[in-house]
Amino acid sequence: MKQSIITNEINKLNSTLEYLGANENAEKYISKCIKLSLVFAILSWLLWNLFFESFIEGILFSSIITTALFLVLIKSPEKRKKKRAGEIEKHLPFALMQLSVELNIGLSFDYCLARISKADYGALSEEVKKAILSKKTGKSITNALEERAKKTGSLIFKRSVSHLISIYTQGSKNTPGETIRRIALEQLSRQKAEAKVFSEKIVMISLAFIVISAIVPALFQAFVVVGSSFMEIGFGDFEVLIITGILFPLLDISAILYIINITPEFLKG
Repeated sequence: MKQSIITNEINKLNSTLEYLGANENAEKYISKCIKLSLVFAILSWLLWNLFFESFIEGILFSSIITTALFLVLIKSPEKRKKKRAGEIEKHLPFALMQLSVELNIGLSFDYCLARISKADYGALSEEVKKAILSKKTGKSITNALEERAKKTGSLIFKRSVSHLISIYTQGSKNTPGETIRRIALEQLSRQKAEAKVFSEKIVMISLAFIVISAIVPALFQAFVVVGSSFMEIGFGDFEVLIITGILFPLLDISAILYIINITPEFLKG
């Protein structure tokens, strides 16, 4: 069973790398991640020995750095794929709104898709363009769209494409774009709800960031300066330098990266 799980993960990574246009398979990518992690393991161990003499702690520090880097590298393709899916969903409501208007004035479905592929809808236009180019290999536009939607991993995009295929194959009597317009409005409502949830989260996160970046470092330095005058403190000069010059900035960077990570793509401009 464990081998089956590993095989599934490798197949998933292969699919993700192919979708992202990488010129390597999962085995080569994993091998590259391992080599890069080992290089950082040696460098981190040498860096530790440059400042400290404890051997066991150096091995532990190096192992933590290596494991963290390997996990970041191995998850990077899936992260990039998820980010691209968010970029597609970001433009989807506006592309659907354009499609609904153009269908209602009598333009053909294929012509409307071609206009979307040439419009400024970022990753969404690229996906539609790839679907249109797939027609040259003998695929129908519906199959090509469905295949591209599956590869993106975006459920919202797949559902929208399913509705588009249904309209394309079955048609609509008077206003073929009305169904698409309703889908677009639903997507806009969803984005509005996500923005509201994010705004509620960001208030607490901003307060936490202020505490981490300003209040905690100030209190720590005050404690070190004032406390050293009347009681014995377990921090040496070098340790204080490491905490204030490396640890606190790393915490600030981590908080900023977390905020960027949880920000919906449609709010990133």
